[in-house]
Amino acid sequence: MAKYPDLKSYLQANYLDLLQQAIQSFVDSSYDGSGFHSINVLSLCRHEVENLEVKALTCHDDIGPRVKMDVGISADIVELGLGAKRYEADRKHKWFTVYLRGNLVNGLTGVEVLDTKEFHNGKFQKDNALDQFLVPYIYSASLEENADDFTEFYCDGADYDGYKLPIEHIFKEFDIKCFLADLPESCFGRMYFRKATAVVYEADPDTGELVPVRKEIEPGTMLISRSKYFLGDDGTQLLTIAHEIIHWHLHKKYFQLLALLDDEMDMMSCEVEPSRYDDSMTVAQRAHWYAEWQANALAIRIAMPISLLRKAFAEISATEDKEQHPGDIVENALRRIAKMFDVPIFAAKQRARQVGIEAADGAFVYVDGKWHEPFVFENGNLGPKQTYVIDRASYEKLYHNNCDFAELIDSGKYVYLGYVVCINDPKYIVADFSGGGAKLKLSDYARENADECCLKFDFRSTSYLRELQDKYEFYGESYLSKEVKADYYVEHTYDKYFNHKCVQTADQIAKEVAAYNAAQDQEKQVRKEMASQGCDTFAESLKYHMKRKNVKVEELAERSGLSDTTIKNYRSGAIPYPPIENVMAVCIGLNLHRPYCIDLLGTANYQVDKDDPRSRAYRFLLDYTDGTLDQWNMILDQFGQQHIPYQRNQKIAE
Repeated sequence: MAKYPDLKSYLQANYLDLLQQAIQSFVDSSYDGSGFHSINVLSLCRHEVENLEVKALTCHDDIGPRVKMDVGISADIVELGLGAKRYEADRKHKWFTVYLRGNLVNGLTGVEVLDTKEFHNGKFQKDNALDQFLVPYIYSASLEENADDFTEFYCDGADYDGYKLPIEHIFKEFDIKCFLADLPESCFGRMYFRKATAVVYEADPDTGELVPVRKEIEPGTMLISRSKYFLGDDGTQLLTIAHEIIHWHLHKKYFQLLALLDDEMDMMSCEVEPSRYDDSMTVAQRAHWYAEWQANALAIRIAMPISLLRKAFAEISATEDKEQHPGDIVENALRRIAKMFDVPIFAAKQRARQVGIEAADGAFVYVDGKWHEPFVFENGNLGPKQTYVIDRASYEKLYHNNCDFAELIDSGKYVYLGYVVCINDPKYIVADFSGGGAKLKLSDYARENADECCLKFDFRSTSYLRELQDKYEFYGESYLSKEVKADYYVEHTYDKYFNHKCVQTADQIAKEVAAYNAAQDQEKQVRKEMASQGCDTFAESLKYHMKRKNVKVEELAERSGLSDTTIKNYRSGAIPYPPIENVMAVCIGLNLHRPYCIDLLGTANYQVDKDDPRSRAYRFLLDYTDGTLDQWNMILDQFGQQHIPYQRNQKIAE
């Protein structure tokens, strides 16, 4: 059992005197009995500091083993009365920040006070930031950048075996020793951060065969299971080692802290089945989960860098047999990619999706224990968190929870084929009598045109804190199992306004015209209400639309990426003319239709009718206001424009 649950507790127990001296010195030089000042203030009364308690902690990476700690402390300032006899004249409760720096090597040593100030809950600075367990903050949007930096720095000058990650070169760069071992069934790898002993396999000097040997283990040693892999049975040893390399690259200070808090702990184990994130986790469990997420998300990226992946795809595309079915071409290409990089086929599939190769969604379709024929569709139809594939449990859950989806299925117009939901028409669905019995599947035509006949689904994680779920990469994708199933923490959603390309009947066209007229009438009514309520400023227009759409401040903050405080300032009129990027963020956060967006921009003195690159990009975005901020930023990438920044204080994603 850990001696200390976290670093806050450790500082409270071991550095209370240092913290008290720092605060007492600050009070003596800056406190006048009511507030603090930047110049020395003399007070007739003496003040003593009591009841110190470490309440908050923000850590920052520093050179080598050094770490900086911003320690938030609550304390009582006791004002002593005048006279010879000691008595308490007054007591005030205050908060302080003591800035510490120390060395994290074989314990926390050389701790010194850099500064002391009155506590102010300022803006979170993500650069070099670490959490309370010294795990760095990695955002989904920066995963590719982190992976590219790793490849450029640690693989420079390496001799590659084809496209495979140069593991031996990286081992030398990090001074890592690696051995095979018989680890528990649930564990695929371990990183040791303290001296220990373990049974490992080494080559017999006479026969060359691997034999078990009890060995002294040094810090920085990696043990890899002989039988289990990262990704379970579908994994490879190379990708497993890549996972452990990321741990040593990013989490050395985390390991040192674990050793500091628990003197019986000597290594970190990585589980074959990734743990779910839930609200009941302790701070320590969340740190472990977060470290595992980082290793999962980055391992595949350093094993398959974008530049090498594109080069490999170019080589394969030049040699593929174009007479094959397009779905088979994609599968064969991914199979060859997996072999070239020595990763599982499902890792190659997911990596292809990450770099924008949408067709990978229809390759290696394995659902509910069955393989299905690959299919393709026109590029540009799938977003990063969209799919045509859905398992039985997710399909039934959606059917029971979404009346529009249920109505569509009950109408007989669409049918579930066990892996996709397709238009019920002989053009798209055929019977398959192979393997005994008949089952329905996509026709050859449908396999080449899935976007014409199959519904697509949005998915989101259900295993994270709600406010973080859109910022983290989907954990099921990081796990990369071949199974597409609800058990992997995914929730599918269906958009009743999904437009497919099938020929419409006269009745369908009439319904769409009626819906268009209704929308025009609603817009007319909204404008009339806004005029009557004097919504001629940004603040009043914002409040009106939030009320009309029943969107609370917290919900808008989550969708727009703006902070609660920023939105409150906009609503109050304290900031009458926000930056255009923030106005656009409000538009996507409220999912406003294009005319309302243009009106809202106008109240902040912005127009997007100019013929410059940014205006063109923003005009294009206004046609996609039913999307998300992440999707908008993907569109801005294609226009070569800067992202609309996500400004909330969160760890992750995109």
